[in-house]
Amino acid sequence: MKKNYALILFSLLFLFSIQTKAQKESKKFSIGVGFEAGLPTGNDSKYYGSALGATVRFSYHAGPGFVTVTSGMLGYFPKNSAKNTVITYSGYQIPIRAGYKYIFLHHFFAMGETGYSIFNSLERDTDTYTNTRTVSRSLTAAVSAGVQFSVFEAGIRYGFDLSRTNGLSGARIGLNF
Repeated sequence: MKKNYALILFSLLFLFSIQTKAQKESKKFSIGVGFEAGLPTGNDSKYYGSALGATVRFSYHAGPGFVTVTSGMLGYFPKNSAKNTVITYSGYQIPIRAGYKYIFLHHFFAMGETGYSIFNSLERDTDTYTNTRTVSRSLTAAVSAGVQFSVFEAGIRYGFDLSRTNGLSGARIGLNF
C-alpha cells in the first residue's frame, strides 16, 4: 500500500515539474482536462448535497488571455430525506460553455463563460414505486478565478442557470497541455 502512495506522489511530482508550453503566449492552442467538485445552490440544494465531475477545455490565445470552449459532465449526488415520499436518485449536467480567460499578474486569471446546459434527474415515488426521469435545458453562465503554473491550474467558480434558480459553487483542478 505504501508503494502505491509513493508511486502516485512521484508521478504527480514528475508531472508538475516538466516544462511545457501549456497556455503560454507563444502557443496558440491548448487543451485542458479538469476535475470539478461543488455544492449545489438554489432549488437544487433541496435535493442534491454535492456534485463531482470532469470537464475538457479548449483554449485559443487571443489578446492578454484565451478564448475558451468548455464541456464535460457533472454528477449530482442526492440528499435522501425520510420525510419525502419522492426520493431523488441521481442527476447529471452536461454544460457547453464559451468564454474568455483573462490572465493578469503572470499566474492569476479571471474567467467568464456563458452557454447551454442539459440537466437530467431520476426520481422515485416510494408510494407508487414509479420512476420519473426529468430533462431540463437552460442557458447557463459561470464566473471563475484562479491560478495556473505551467500545466497545473486551480480555481474556484460559480455557475448558474439563467432560466432557473439553480447554481453550483465549486472548485476546479486541471491540467493544460
